[in-house]
Amino acid sequence: MFFTIDKDSLLNKLKIVEKVTAQRGNVQPVLANVLFEAENNVLNLSATDLEISIKAKTTVAVKKEGKITLPAKKLLEIAAKLPDKPVEFSLNEDTNVVNITCGNSKFEIIGISAMEFPRLEDELTDGTEIEIELETFLKSIKNTVYAAANYENRNVISGVFCLIKGNKLEMAATDGNRLTRIIENIKNKDDKSAKIVIPSKTLNEFVRVCSFISEEKVILIVDRSRLTLKTMSFAINSRLIDGEYPPYEQLIPKSTANNSIIARDDLISALDRVSTMVYDRTSIVKFTFNNNKLVLKAETPNSGTSEDIIDCEYSGDELAIAFNYKYVLDSVKTMDSKNVQVGLNGSLSATVFKPESEEDYICLIMPIQIR
Repeated sequence: MFFTIDKDSLLNKLKIVEKVTAQRGNVQPVLANVLFEAENNVLNLSATDLEISIKAKTTVAVKKEGKITLPAKKLLEIAAKLPDKPVEFSLNEDTNVVNITCGNSKFEIIGISAMEFPRLEDELTDGTEIEIELETFLKSIKNTVYAAANYENRNVISGVFCLIKGNKLEMAATDGNRLTRIIENIKNKDDKSAKIVIPSKTLNEFVRVCSFISEEKVILIVDRSRLTLKTMSFAINSRLIDGEYPPYEQLIPKSTANNSIIARDDLISALDRVSTMVYDRTSIVKFTFNNNKLVLKAETPNSGTSEDIIDCEYSGDELAIAFNYKYVLDSVKTMDSKNVQVGLNGSLSATVFKPESEEDYICLIMPIQIR
């Protein structure tokens, strides 16, 4: 194997695939490596942790075809420090040593044979294929995935529900303490449909990778158990989560007895200040709405208390309710709106947080009983 690649292109593709390599020390050593495959003037970089896999490709000048796996973290560290010049990779097939040359800089890296790299599942080609706007898909992920249960639970709520039907994309996530749901308009030109639960890990990885690219479309390819998320420059393959997602629509209140409008930035800043005295075991902040004011209070036993008051629109009876403040911050920070609308049905009822300017995105948060 012998090829030449632009330094920036090498660094970009390594950033795309590196995080998918297995991070734990008790797995196969080859899973900490990236698979390099050079042929037909194309370089494919692949990585997997055996749960999801990712492949990125770029055009290079290939003088000799070949393949090898190289340690991801070390290679990324080297690439980040190389001068802005062409980078040459040359493989000694007898020793699995790769010589990397860039200007006056030279490195020798010991690789692991590509034969030891697990065979990756091919991108889906015969499933349901739906093309949608990348910006819309990313927004829907960011507004839901944070509320999914911990992925280590491996149950259905560790994923994000995704429904594509007609010209609507609906996504939802819950961990049992909060629920997020968003509905977006899409251009579904072939009127295809899908109803799936995508692992939150897969979606978080997709969002991360998209920060390194500039594209307009994403293609979802779905069959009964697998998903491919594909753009022009990379593809992620993942298993879907099997199981029936909870009927979350039943939890969303049709109306709320009391409503408040709060400036988003004011709420974020006040919560940030008050949280300095939050009890770490509970993360509880008490919200008291009364006379167009919101009073936020926190307390840590044997340490002290904090309080902040901000203006809001609220004309109902005084209402005190407590939340895990982190849930509120997670929700409000994703909202692209000047004001946040809070819908309340009592101190023990689930509370609706949503951007004032958008009806189709909500976050439902269960309160914590105040003793």
